[in-house]
Amino acid sequence: MSEIEVINQRLQKGDERFAEVTDALSRITTHLQSQDATMASLAGKLDKVVDGTDSIVGMWNGGVKTVRFFCRAAEAWTFMLKKVLFPFGSFALVMTILFSAWSYVEYGRFPEWVSAVFKLILAVL
Repeated sequence: MSEIEVINQRLQKGDERFAEVTDALSRITTHLQSQDATMASLAGKLDKVVDGTDSIVGMWNGGVKTVRFFCRAAEAWTFMLKKVLFPFGSFALVMTILFSAWSYVEYGRFPEWVSAVFKLILAVL
């Protein structure tokens, strides 16, 4: 073999290796481009998930505020019943019964408003 043929063989082997490296690089480039496209689509989906999560968190916060409001309203209602209405109502009921008894003893009949309230209670029950 001549020197030129040896050089040509080496050049041909170098070209083959260069073609292999170029082919491998093009496959890597294609793979990286497909990964970029996948990442871009995932980023869009992730934005949708973030928006959905934000709306769920907003609804949850609204629900928490609503529950807190109704719990406070229930506590206020319980306070009004126990501390205001029952003591005042029981006092008013006792006074009404005493007044009705005094009126019956004094005039021989109950006051009209007492009989009207009694009739209303019987009608409701």
